Amino acid sequence: MIHIKTMTVDGFYSPAEANQLTSAVYYLKYQEFDFGKQIENFNMVPENADRMFSDVFRMNLKVIDDDSGIFRLPTQFVHFENFESTDDWLFVCALQQSTFNIFEHKSGVSSALEEYKFNYRNFFEWDLTVNYVLKPGQGVLFRPWLFHSFDTGLIQLFRLTEHERV
Repeated sequence: MIHIKTMTVDGFYSPAEANQLTSAVYYLKYQEFDFGKQIENFNMVPENADRMFSDVFRMNLKVIDDDSGIFRLPTQFVHFENFESTDDWLFVCALQQSTFNIFEHKSGVSSALEEYKFNYRNFFEWDLTVNYVLKPGQGVLFRPWLFHSFDTGLIQLFRLTEHERV
């Protein structure tokens, strides 16, 4: 069975829009969360986001409002994001240049669907399998159970769930 794990997008924001958004939110008060620093109780979701994501990715996607539009300054370590079902997706847009990495554990485990009890802070236990440099305004859609990391740079996250295919 074929499974799509990632898709990349150019132009989610123009470089100027990404820079403007960074200027607006970068110096706000961030607090430590599980995967980096975030602005507590603050997010920004574009109008018609469901339609926008569905049209771009040719899937019927619905934004999970409470967990979307979050701004994060990531902490660099291997992890997976929370998910409710195998219909979940995560879209991350770089507002500053960032590198997105996908890892496989040295034991051969490639996702938290298989196993998840590992030392996520020891990079020597992980093999790098995918590496994307994201410029401001570029994004990546991926499955949240993939072991991944982002390096420095402000990012914006959107949690999505897939319904019947378009």
